[in-house]
Amino acid sequence: GYKAWGPFIPDNYVIDPVSRSDIILAGTAFAIANIFGISAVFIGFRQTRASRKPWRNAYIWMIWLELAASVVLAVVCLLFLLRRIRPSFYMYMGICNPVVCWVIQIQVLPQIIVNRIRVVLPDRRRGRYLAIGTAVIVTLINISVFCVWIPARLQISQRWIRINSIWDRIEKVLFLLLDAYLNWYFIKTVQSELVRNGLSKYNRLVRFNKRIIVVSLLFDVMIIAAMSIPNGFVYAIFHPLAYLAKLNIEMSMAHLIRTIALAT
Repeated sequence: GYKAWGPFIPDNYVIDPVSRSDIILAGTAFAIANIFGISAVFIGFRQTRASRKPWRNAYIWMIWLELAASVVLAVVCLLFLLRRIRPSFYMYMGICNPVVCWVIQIQVLPQIIVNRIRVVLPDRRRGRYLAIGTAVIVTLINISVFCVWIPARLQISQRWIRINSIWDRIEKVLFLLLDAYLNWYFIKTVQSELVRNGLSKYNRLVRFNKRIIVVSLLFDVMIIAAMSIPNGFVYAIFHPLAYLAKLNIEMSMAHLIRTIALAT
């Protein structure tokens, strides 16, 4: 029968039940994620071809890495729910386990936002410090999640499960605040470095970012709201949906920056 296996799996390990509504909800989220994924692939190919040296372009590498991590996470979560993958220590510690894909998602997307800030930021040192500071903050949160999520998924004890439930919500709020801060910093930088220096054409970029930041943050709120879903893998499948949508937003921002910069 379908059961957990391998080392560190307790004898009383409980597999989360999967209801018909779970499959319908997960399938719907997976389908919407596919729409955003196909859109991201199309835009990604177009931007990769437009890049003079794509192999040396950090932004190009980041969009494809974000896309790959999101697709793998969506597929793995769906396979878990369809009982095609069994819970095991090897799965939770493997390269394609959900938390590894999540770490890549969370690490890369803020750096894509930082990348567009650095495009409009004249002070390269400040841009480098922003990138390093963001990476350090995200890495510390990532490490804490690794330390809590794996023991909780292995059901080592109820204490770990309870800690994971609390910390999971806290770190989601932290990422929402980080997303909001980076977007606010981008708007502030465009206004102070470009618009106030006579480049009024960038007002269009400011207006667009003010509108789109609301949409981006709503996806963060959606993830937090999805945490109320009892089955963890149904909730987890909302991550690729949100981050593929956010990736589309970031690629649209990159296209708009390029369009405005080339406009006379």
